Amino acid sequence: MAISFAERERMPVEGREKYLVERLRWICQYAYENAPAYRKKFAEVGVDPSEIGSLKDLEKIPVTTRDEFIEQQRQNPPFGGFLAVPIGNLKRIYVHPGPQYETLGEADIEHVGWVLQKLGIKRGDIVINALAYHLVPAGLLVDDVLTQQGITVVPTGFGNTDLQVQIMHNLKATVFIGFPLFLMTIVKRAEELGYDFCRDFSLKRALALGRSTVRKSLEEDYKISTREVYAYLPVGVAACECEQKDGMHIEEDFIVEIVDPATGKQLGPGEIGEVVITPLFGDVLPRIRLGSGDLSFYTDEPCPCGRTSNRLVRIVGRVGDAAKVRGMFLHPLELEDVVSQLPGISRFQVVVDREGLRDTLIAKFELVDETVDKGKLAADFHRDFQSRCRLRVDKVEFVPQGTIPADAKKVEDQRKEIIL
Repeated sequence: MAISFAERERMPVEGREKYLVERLRWICQYAYENAPAYRKKFAEVGVDPSEIGSLKDLEKIPVTTRDEFIEQQRQNPPFGGFLAVPIGNLKRIYVHPGPQYETLGEADIEHVGWVLQKLGIKRGDIVINALAYHLVPAGLLVDDVLTQQGITVVPTGFGNTDLQVQIMHNLKATVFIGFPLFLMTIVKRAEELGYDFCRDFSLKRALALGRSTVRKSLEEDYKISTREVYAYLPVGVAACECEQKDGMHIEEDFIVEIVDPATGKQLGPGEIGEVVITPLFGDVLPRIRLGSGDLSFYTDEPCPCGRTSNRLVRIVGRVGDAAKVRGMFLHPLELEDVVSQLPGISRFQVVVDREGLRDTLIAKFELVDETVDKGKLAADFHRDFQSRCRLRVDKVEFVPQGTIPADAKKVEDQRKEIIL
C-alpha cells in the first residue's frame, strides 16, 4: 500500500532512508534503461545501477552541472539524451536561458500540489501568481496545480508594478506567490500611491522563492505571513519551510545532498557545500545528482513540528561564475554567446550590483576599433542580451583598452548579498 505524503513526513529516520534507497535504486535503473545520457554517464565511471544500494553510493555517480546539461543538449538536441519518453508524449516543453529545454510529468505537478496544499492555500483564496509564464515552467506549473484544486488564480506574472497594485487591491487578493523583493516593490508602490497597505489590502500570505532581507519587514510591518521554499526549476520544489520557519525541510521524494563542489563527496551537518538534487519520481526527464550551483548547509536536529527530514538552513552563495539576477541565472557562457555575434569587441564584462532594492547590470566593453558605431553596438547588445538572457542591461559602457584584466570574470557580482 502506498505511503501518503503526510505519512512520509513523519517517518522514523531509518524508515525514511530505506524508502529513499528503494526509490533511488528504481530511478537509477529506470534512467539507465531509458535515458541514453545516463547510460553513457554510468558507463564512463564503470558503475552499474545494481551497485547503488545506499545513499552514500550516490557518490559513485558524477554530478551533472547545468553547463554540462546545456552542452549535451547542444551536441544532441533537444534534450541531450536525458529524455526517457518519446518527445511526442510531452504536454509542454519549456525553454530556459541557454537555451536549456525542460519538461514536466504528472508526478511533478502532483508534488507541487502537495507543497502548496500544506502551505495552507485553499478554496476561497485569490492568488496573485507573479511567477513567469513565458517559456519557463514556474507560472504555468503553479497555475495548473491551483486551478485543478478549485483555487482562483490571477496570472499577473512579473512586472507592471502599478497594475499589480490595482489588481491586488480591486480583487482583494489574499495570497502572493513570487519573489519577496517584488512583493515589497508592490507594497512600497501602493504606499506611494496613497494606500495604507495593512488597512486597504487583504493580502495575508506569501510563498517566497528565496530568502530575502525584506521578508522580516513583510511579516512585521505589513502582517504578511511568508513561507520560504527552495525551488530549482529543473527539479521543482525540493525543500519547504514548516510553520516553525527554522530551515526548509527536504521534501519526501527528493534526495538533497550537500557536497564538496570540487570532489562531489557528501558533507555532514553544518558543512557548507553545493546543493545537489535527485528527484525520485522523474520518469519523464530523470534527474540524478543535478548540481544546482547553490551553496548551503543542512541540519539534522529534530524540528518541533514533528517532521523528521533534514532541513536546509539557508542558501549562502553560488558555486562558480553564474549569478542570480532578478530571479534569473546569468551564466558567462550565455553572455559570451551574445558578445560573439557582435563585431569589434576585444574584452567584455557584465557587472552585477545593487541600488536600493533593485539589481543593476552594467556591460563594459573594450573595442578593437574606437571608430565603431557605439550607439548601434550598444543597441544591438541591449536587444540580443535581453532576448538570450531574459534580463535587461541598465547601461553599456565603453572603456579604454586595458581596463578589463585578461583574467577578469565575465560576470562580476559585486553585491554584498543576494536578495530575491
